[in-house]
Amino acid sequence: MSYGEVVLDTIIPARHGMAFEIKKGQVARLYLVEDRQVGDCVFYNAHDYKEWFHVGQSWAINVMLGTGDAHSFKHFYSKPPRENVMLTVLEDTVKNHWGNMGGRCTARLGELSGHGNPDRSCQQNITEALAPYGLTGDDVNDMFNMFMNVEMDANGVFTFKAPETVAGDHIIMRAEMDILAAVSACPNDNGPINDGRCKPLGVTIFGG
Repeated sequence: MSYGEVVLDTIIPARHGMAFEIKKGQVARLYLVEDRQVGDCVFYNAHDYKEWFHVGQSWAINVMLGTGDAHSFKHFYSKPPRENVMLTVLEDTVKNHWGNMGGRCTARLGELSGHGNPDRSCQQNITEALAPYGLTGDDVNDMFNMFMNVEMDANGVFTFKAPETVAGDHIIMRAEMDILAAVSACPNDNGPINDGRCKPLGVTIFGG
């Protein structure tokens, strides 16, 4: 399916992050350049950074409306009390994301768990990407853990598994408001999360 003129086509380098704007009505395609890579994503109202994507409310509303579950959403909602639709998913070849957690790798999490890398984290990647917009690490809120393959039992105990994704897999979303987005090509290379090796991610934005 064609989504119109390409206005941005770029690659996020492995282990780094990037911020970009998606205008209302534009369509963003986030995709895998190589097999088995995870991306952490944040979304803000581009005109009011107090309105951001909220994982818990998105999970709850999609489940209650029958439009999604813990692994796949139709609509991305902003945090209460606004709860506006920020993005609508048009295509998703994976439909297996960690959509009910909202966290990210950090230096501190690596210290506590023994996993992750001391030199890079998704928190650091997103913080650096958002700095030109006047945002700091304290402004980094809920993340969408894109392509992340996590198995969870009935007690809520989770296990990280290698992604089951291949190059070209993607999620395509239409912006329902002007969006400031930032995406981290997760830098964790010492476990199954990125299948032991970090890879780049692709971003294409369509529309006038």
